[in-house]
Amino acid sequence: MKKILLASTLLIATATIANAQAVTISGEGRMGIQALRAFGTTIWTQENRLTLDFNVAVEADHGLTFGAWSRARMSSSWPGTAGAGIFSGSRVWVESNGLRLTFGNADGAIATSGTSHGWLGGCGVGYEGGQICGDTGFLDRVAHVDNSTGANAAPQALITYSAGDYAVALSSQRGVSTEVAGRYTFGAITVAAGYSDSRISSANDFWTISGHYDGGSWGVGALVADINNFTNWSLSGTVDVYGGHAYGYVGEIFGLNTYGLSYGYDLGGGATLTAGAEYIDVFGGVTSGSVGVAFTF
Repeated sequence: MKKILLASTLLIATATIANAQAVTISGEGRMGIQALRAFGTTIWTQENRLTLDFNVAVEADHGLTFGAWSRARMSSSWPGTAGAGIFSGSRVWVESNGLRLTFGNADGAIATSGTSHGWLGGCGVGYEGGQICGDTGFLDRVAHVDNSTGANAAPQALITYSAGDYAVALSSQRGVSTEVAGRYTFGAITVAAGYSDSRISSANDFWTISGHYDGGSWGVGALVADINNFTNWSLSGTVDVYGGHAYGYVGEIFGLNTYGLSYGYDLGGGATLTAGAEYIDVFGGVTSGSVGVAFTF
Protein backbone atom coordinates (compact mmCIF):
# COMPACT_ATOMS: atom_id res chain seq x y z
CA MET A 1 0.00 0.00 0.00
CA LYS A 2 2.84 2.41 0.88
CA LYS A 3 4.49 1.71 -2.47
CA ILE A 4 1.21 2.43 -4.29
CA LEU A 5 0.74 5.70 -2.40
CA LEU A 6 4.35 6.73 -3.10
CA ALA A 7 3.97 5.95 -6.82
CA SER A 8 0.71 7.93 -6.99
CA THR A 9 2.33 10.90 -5.25
CA LEU A 10 5.25 10.87 -7.69
CA LEU A 11 2.88 10.72 -10.67
CA ILE A 12 0.89 13.71 -9.38
CA ALA A 13 4.06 15.69 -8.69
CA THR A 14 5.42 14.93 -12.16
CA ALA A 15 2.16 16.06 -13.81
CA THR A 16 2.16 19.24 -11.72
CA ILE A 17 5.73 20.09 -12.79
CA ALA A 18 4.89 19.41 -16.45
CA ASN A 19 1.86 21.69 -16.27
CA ALA A 20 3.87 24.40 -14.50
CA GLN A 21 6.39 24.37 -17.35
CA ALA A 22 3.56 25.29 -19.75
CA VAL A 23 2.80 28.49 -17.81
CA THR A 24 4.97 31.62 -18.01
CA ILE A 25 4.54 35.00 -16.36
CA SER A 26 5.81 38.22 -17.90
CA GLY A 27 4.90 41.82 -17.33
CA GLU A 28 5.83 45.40 -16.57
CA GLY A 29 6.25 47.65 -13.58
CA ARG A 30 6.22 51.44 -13.76
CA MET A 31 6.10 54.56 -11.61
CA GLY A 32 6.10 58.24 -12.41
CA ILE A 33 4.56 61.69 -12.39
CA GLN A 34 2.03 62.73 -15.03
CA ALA A 35 0.63 66.16 -15.89
CA LEU A 36 -2.33 67.16 -18.05
CA ARG A 37 -3.15 70.78 -18.88
CA ALA A 38 -6.52 71.72 -20.41
CA PHE A 39 -8.92 74.67 -20.12
CA GLY A 40 -6.21 76.65 -18.32
CA THR A 41 -5.88 74.08 -15.50
CA THR A 42 -3.02 71.66 -14.83
CA ILE A 43 -3.64 68.36 -13.05
CA TRP A 44 -0.65 66.52 -11.54
CA THR A 45 -0.84 62.78 -10.85
CA GLN A 46 1.47 60.40 -9.00
CA GLU A 47 1.03 57.00 -10.63
CA ASN A 48 2.33 53.44 -10.37
CA ARG A 49 1.28 50.17 -11.96
CA LEU A 50 2.18 46.47 -12.01
CA THR A 51 1.05 44.29 -14.90
CA LEU A 52 1.32 40.49 -14.88
CA ASP A 53 0.68 38.54 -18.09
CA PHE A 54 -0.18 34.86 -17.61
CA ASN A 55 0.67 32.84 -20.72
CA VAL A 56 -0.10 29.17 -21.31
CA ALA A 57 1.26 27.05 -24.18
CA VAL A 58 0.67 23.32 -24.76
CA GLU A 59 1.95 21.24 -27.67
CA ALA A 60 -0.57 18.70 -28.89
CA ASP A 61 -0.32 16.02 -31.57
CA HIS A 62 -0.51 16.61 -35.33
CA GLY A 63 1.59 19.80 -35.11
CA LEU A 64 -1.02 21.72 -33.13
CA THR A 65 -0.17 24.22 -30.38
CA PHE A 66 -2.77 25.52 -27.95
CA GLY A 67 -2.35 28.65 -25.89
CA ALA A 68 -4.16 31.02 -23.57
CA TRP A 69 -3.64 34.43 -21.98
CA SER A 70 -5.00 36.62 -19.23
CA ARG A 71 -3.70 39.72 -17.46
CA ALA A 72 -3.72 40.98 -13.88
CA ARG A 73 -3.20 44.70 -13.42
CA MET A 74 -2.70 46.44 -10.09
CA SER A 75 -2.47 50.23 -10.21
CA SER A 76 -2.82 53.30 -8.06
CA SER A 77 -2.64 57.04 -8.55
CA TRP A 78 -2.97 60.14 -6.44
CA PRO A 79 -5.38 61.77 -6.75
CA GLY A 80 -7.29 58.81 -8.13
CA THR A 81 -7.44 55.09 -7.43
CA ALA A 82 -6.04 53.64 -4.22
CA GLY A 83 -4.42 50.41 -5.35
CA ALA A 84 -7.16 48.83 -7.43
CA GLY A 85 -6.47 45.43 -9.02
CA ILE A 86 -8.38 43.53 -11.70
CA PHE A 87 -8.06 40.57 -14.08
CA SER A 88 -8.72 41.01 -17.77
CA GLY A 89 -10.86 38.76 -19.92
CA SER A 90 -9.01 35.80 -21.43
CA ARG A 91 -8.20 34.61 -24.91
CA VAL A 92 -7.49 31.09 -26.18
CA TRP A 93 -5.93 30.05 -29.47
CA VAL A 94 -4.85 27.10 -31.58
CA GLU A 95 -1.95 27.36 -34.03
CA SER A 96 -0.31 25.25 -36.72
CA ASN A 97 2.43 26.19 -39.21
CA GLY A 98 2.01 29.94 -38.68
CA LEU A 99 -1.81 29.90 -38.91
CA ARG A 100 -3.52 30.89 -35.65
CA LEU A 101 -7.19 31.06 -34.65
CA THR A 102 -7.93 33.11 -31.51
CA PHE A 103 -11.19 33.51 -29.58
CA GLY A 104 -11.78 35.99 -26.77
CA ASN A 105 -10.16 39.16 -25.49
CA ALA A 106 -7.73 39.82 -28.37
CA ASP A 107 -6.51 42.71 -30.49
CA GLY A 108 -8.15 43.05 -33.88
CA ALA A 109 -6.48 42.63 -37.26
CA ILE A 110 -5.32 46.27 -37.53
CA ALA A 111 -3.65 46.29 -34.11
CA THR A 112 -2.10 42.88 -34.87
CA SER A 113 -0.83 43.34 -38.43
CA GLY A 114 -2.15 46.63 -39.84
CA THR A 115 0.56 49.15 -38.91
CA SER A 116 4.28 49.22 -39.68
CA HIS A 117 5.64 50.66 -36.44
CA GLY A 118 4.81 51.37 -32.80
CA TRP A 119 1.49 50.36 -31.27
CA LEU A 120 -1.12 51.21 -33.90
CA GLY A 121 1.52 53.44 -35.46
CA GLY A 122 2.47 55.35 -32.34
CA CYS A 123 1.91 55.67 -28.59
CA GLY A 124 5.65 56.21 -28.24
CA VAL A 125 5.79 59.20 -25.89
CA GLY A 126 6.57 58.93 -22.18
CA TYR A 127 7.21 56.05 -19.79
CA GLU A 128 3.54 55.06 -19.99
CA GLY A 129 3.42 54.90 -23.80
CA GLY A 130 1.49 58.09 -24.48
CA GLN A 131 -1.41 59.85 -22.80
CA ILE A 132 -2.73 61.47 -25.99
CA CYS A 133 -1.24 59.07 -28.58
CA GLY A 134 -1.65 61.64 -31.34
CA ASP A 135 0.82 59.67 -33.46
CA THR A 136 -1.77 56.90 -34.06
CA GLY A 137 -4.01 59.18 -36.12
CA PHE A 138 -6.97 58.25 -33.83
CA LEU A 139 -6.60 54.53 -34.61
CA ASP A 140 -6.24 53.83 -30.89
CA ARG A 141 -9.83 55.07 -30.46
CA VAL A 142 -11.54 53.21 -33.33
CA ALA A 143 -9.58 50.00 -34.04
CA HIS A 144 -10.49 47.03 -31.88
CA VAL A 145 -7.98 46.26 -29.12
CA ASP A 146 -7.99 43.91 -26.16
CA ASN A 147 -9.29 45.11 -22.80
CA SER A 148 -6.61 45.01 -20.11
CA THR A 149 -8.89 46.04 -17.25
CA GLY A 150 -11.91 43.78 -17.45
CA ALA A 151 -13.89 41.40 -19.61
CA ASN A 152 -13.89 41.93 -23.38
CA ALA A 153 -16.90 43.92 -24.53
CA ALA A 154 -18.01 41.52 -27.28
CA PRO A 155 -16.97 38.12 -28.67
CA GLN A 156 -13.86 38.45 -30.82
CA ALA A 157 -12.51 36.01 -33.41
CA LEU A 158 -9.08 36.59 -34.95
CA ILE A 159 -7.29 34.65 -37.69
CA THR A 160 -3.62 35.44 -38.32
CA TYR A 161 -1.01 33.96 -40.62
CA SER A 162 2.68 34.85 -40.61
CA ALA A 163 5.55 33.43 -42.60
CA GLY A 164 8.96 34.99 -43.06
CA ASP A 165 8.64 38.69 -43.80
CA TYR A 166 4.85 39.04 -44.04
CA ALA A 167 1.77 38.71 -41.87
CA VAL A 168 -1.97 38.94 -42.61
CA ALA A 169 -4.95 39.03 -40.26
CA LEU A 170 -8.74 38.94 -40.29
CA SER A 171 -10.87 39.68 -37.23
CA SER A 172 -14.52 40.06 -36.34
CA GLN A 173 -16.15 41.46 -33.24
CA ARG A 174 -19.83 40.55 -33.39
CA GLY A 175 -22.03 43.56 -33.98
CA VAL A 176 -19.08 45.97 -33.89
CA SER A 177 -16.59 45.53 -36.73
CA THR A 178 -14.73 43.29 -39.13
CA GLU A 179 -11.10 44.14 -39.84
CA VAL A 180 -8.57 42.93 -42.42
CA ALA A 181 -4.90 43.88 -42.41
CA GLY A 182 -1.48 42.94 -43.71
CA ARG A 183 2.18 43.82 -43.15
CA TYR A 184 5.31 43.11 -45.22
CA THR A 185 9.01 43.75 -44.53
CA PHE A 186 11.65 43.89 -47.25
CA GLY A 187 15.11 44.78 -46.07
CA ALA A 188 14.95 47.80 -43.77
CA ILE A 189 11.49 48.86 -44.97
CA THR A 190 8.15 47.74 -43.51
CA VAL A 191 4.78 48.61 -45.04
CA ALA A 192 1.32 47.85 -43.69
CA ALA A 193 -2.35 48.51 -44.40
CA GLY A 194 -5.70 47.80 -42.80
CA TYR A 195 -9.45 48.27 -43.33
CA SER A 196 -12.45 48.12 -40.99
CA ASP A 197 -16.18 48.16 -41.73
CA SER A 198 -16.74 49.52 -38.22
CA ARG A 199 -20.38 50.03 -37.29
CA ILE A 200 -19.46 52.37 -34.44
CA SER A 201 -21.35 55.60 -35.15
CA SER A 202 -18.29 57.76 -34.45
CA ALA A 203 -16.07 55.93 -36.95
CA ASN A 204 -18.01 54.12 -39.69
CA ASP A 205 -15.67 52.29 -42.08
CA PHE A 206 -12.04 53.44 -42.11
CA TRP A 207 -8.67 52.47 -43.53
CA THR A 208 -5.01 53.04 -42.78
CA ILE A 209 -1.65 52.70 -44.52
CA SER A 210 1.81 53.15 -43.01
CA GLY A 211 5.50 52.66 -43.66
CA HIS A 212 8.68 52.57 -41.62
CA TYR A 213 12.40 52.60 -42.38
CA ASP A 214 14.76 51.00 -39.85
CA GLY A 215 18.24 52.49 -40.12
CA GLY A 216 19.60 50.63 -37.09
CA SER A 217 20.36 53.44 -34.67
CA TRP A 218 17.64 55.60 -36.23
CA GLY A 219 14.31 55.22 -37.99
CA VAL A 220 11.50 57.16 -39.65
CA GLY A 221 7.81 56.32 -40.04
CA ALA A 222 4.70 57.68 -41.72
CA LEU A 223 1.04 56.84 -41.17
CA VAL A 224 -2.24 57.87 -42.82
CA ALA A 225 -5.67 56.98 -41.44
CA ASP A 226 -8.89 57.93 -43.24
CA ILE A 227 -11.59 58.19 -40.55
CA ASN A 228 -14.97 59.91 -40.95
CA ASN A 229 -13.82 61.53 -44.21
CA PHE A 230 -10.82 63.10 -42.47
CA THR A 231 -7.29 62.23 -43.54
CA ASN A 232 -5.40 61.92 -40.28
CA TRP A 233 -1.63 61.52 -40.50
CA SER A 234 1.61 61.43 -38.53
CA LEU A 235 5.34 61.54 -39.28
CA SER A 236 7.66 60.11 -36.62
CA GLY A 237 11.35 59.59 -36.07
CA THR A 238 13.66 57.82 -33.63
CA VAL A 239 17.39 58.11 -32.95
CA ASP A 240 19.78 56.62 -30.41
CA VAL A 241 21.67 59.43 -28.67
CA TYR A 242 23.64 59.84 -25.41
CA GLY A 243 22.99 56.29 -24.26
CA GLY A 244 19.26 56.66 -24.76
CA HIS A 245 16.48 56.73 -27.31
CA ALA A 246 14.84 59.94 -28.60
CA TYR A 247 11.43 59.90 -30.31
CA GLY A 248 9.33 62.64 -31.85
CA TYR A 249 6.31 63.06 -34.10
CA VAL A 250 4.12 65.64 -35.81
CA GLY A 251 0.66 65.01 -37.20
CA GLU A 252 -2.94 66.03 -37.73
CA ILE A 253 -6.17 64.55 -36.34
CA PHE A 254 -9.51 65.76 -37.73
CA GLY A 255 -7.78 68.95 -38.88
CA LEU A 256 -6.18 69.55 -35.46
CA ASN A 257 -2.39 69.81 -35.14
CA THR A 258 -0.65 67.42 -32.77
CA TYR A 259 2.97 66.71 -31.88
CA GLY A 260 5.09 65.04 -29.23
CA LEU A 261 8.66 64.50 -28.05
CA SER A 262 10.15 61.87 -25.76
CA TYR A 263 13.54 60.68 -24.49
CA GLY A 264 14.26 57.41 -22.72
CA TYR A 265 17.56 56.56 -21.03
CA ASP A 266 18.45 52.88 -20.71
CA LEU A 267 19.19 51.99 -17.08
CA GLY A 268 19.94 48.35 -17.84
CA GLY A 269 18.10 45.24 -16.71
CA GLY A 270 15.08 46.10 -18.85
CA ALA A 271 14.51 49.43 -17.06
CA THR A 272 14.19 52.81 -18.82
CA LEU A 273 13.90 56.33 -17.42
CA THR A 274 11.70 58.37 -19.78
CA ALA A 275 10.43 61.95 -20.01
CA GLY A 276 7.98 63.09 -22.67
CA ALA A 277 5.29 65.58 -23.64
CA GLU A 278 2.47 65.78 -26.22
CA TYR A 279 0.16 68.50 -27.50
CA ILE A 280 -3.08 68.54 -29.50
CA ASP A 281 -4.81 71.70 -30.65
CA VAL A 282 -8.28 70.94 -29.26
CA PHE A 283 -10.33 72.85 -26.64
CA GLY A 284 -7.85 75.69 -26.91
CA GLY A 285 -4.91 73.31 -26.56
CA VAL A 286 -4.36 70.17 -24.47
CA THR A 287 -0.85 69.31 -23.25
CA SER A 288 0.32 66.14 -21.48
CA GLY A 289 3.68 65.42 -19.90
CA SER A 290 5.29 62.74 -17.77
CA VAL A 291 8.54 61.52 -16.27
CA GLY A 292 8.99 58.06 -14.84
CA VAL A 293 10.61 54.63 -14.89
CA ALA A 294 9.29 51.47 -16.51
CA PHE A 295 10.81 47.99 -16.53
CA THR A 296 9.81 44.74 -18.19
CA PHE A 297 10.39 41.20 -17.04
